Formats: sequence, C-alpha cells, structure tokens
Amino acid sequence: MGRTQRGVKGIVIQAAQIIFSRYGFKKTTMNEIAKETHLAKSSIYHYFRSKEEIFEAIIEKEIMTLMEDLHQAIDTVNAPQEKLRAFFKTRLQAMQKATNFYGAILDEYFEYYSYIEGMRKKLDAQEMKYLKGILVEGIKAGEFAVEDIDAIMVGFHAILRGIEYYYMAVEKRVEKIAEIQDALLRVLFRGILIR
Repeated sequence: MGRTQRGVKGIVIQAAQIIFSRYGFKKTTMNEIAKETHLAKSSIYHYFRSKEEIFEAIIEKEIMTLMEDLHQAIDTVNAPQEKLRAFFKTRLQAMQKATNFYGAILDEYFEYYSYIEGMRKKLDAQEMKYLKGILVEGIKAGEFAVEDIDAIMVGFHAILRGIEYYYMAVEKRVEKIAEIQDALLRVLFRGILIR
C-alpha cells in the first residue's frame, strides 16, 4: 500500500526542516532533502515545485501547530489567571523551538520576512482573540483590573514579538527562556512596585 499524499508531504517537510536547520536554506539542495527522506527527487517534485515551496510549507506547519498548542493549553485550565499563564508559557516555549530553526536560517528568514509576516497574520489574529477572551473572562470574574483591553492586548503581543525577535536575531539562543517566562509572569500578576 502506497503512502498517502499527506503522509509524503509530512515526511518531506520534516526532513527539510532538519536539513535547513543543519545547512541553512541557501546551502540546502533538493538532493539532500531527497536523501534525508529516502525518496527519489522526482517524487518530491511531485508534491513541491521547489525548496522555496517546502520552506513555505514548514512556516505554515509551524504556525498551525502553535495555534493548536495555544488552544489546547488554554482549554486545559479554568481560571483566567491560569489561562493567561498557559498562554504565555505555550507561546514562549513555541518561540524556543522556533528559534532553533530560524536561528539556522536567519538570513533567509529576513529574505522571506514579508511572506512569513503574511502567514503570521493568521496567528496574530488568533493570539489577539485568545488574549481578549482571557482578559474579558478575568474582568468578569473580578480577577483582573483592566481599563483598556485593546491596549493591554497590543502590549502583551508586542512584548512577545520583541522577546522573539531579540532571541532569534540578536541573542540566537534561548537557554534563559524559562527564567524570562517566570519573571514576565511575576511582573504581570504582581507588578514591580513594593506594596
């Protein structure tokens, strides 16, 4: 019985992600991807016209996986404060995984920046929806004191994107992500003022 189309595409995407991480996008060839998948190059071309198309499929897969992970993390807890904690934790952990991949292909990331940002609009919209839902729920439950939900949502989102950019483009490593996550959540829930 032959492999399904989805199965073969998944194998190619997974293998290409490994190869791109190892050699970078520009140095990777379709031959290397074929070798990693144990498929003929012609078979890969049946599903993807180019390595650029494979790269785009990887980005789309990463974004869809993160959206699913966020949904699942938020759904597993009940209290608004725990939902916000789960949101930040999941988002920062996903960033940690992504930094390993994007760090290896940093030049290509910025070359494909407009495409990636276009794909991320879906993720950004979903993240904002989750944040708004959590904040509204927290206000209704009397747990959060928020005067301007939209401003807080934009601020949270900007913080996450800023951390992501810093660790991907500047630091290029994410060993301290757990410490940053804990510090961010402490400030978020307790503030920085001595009371």
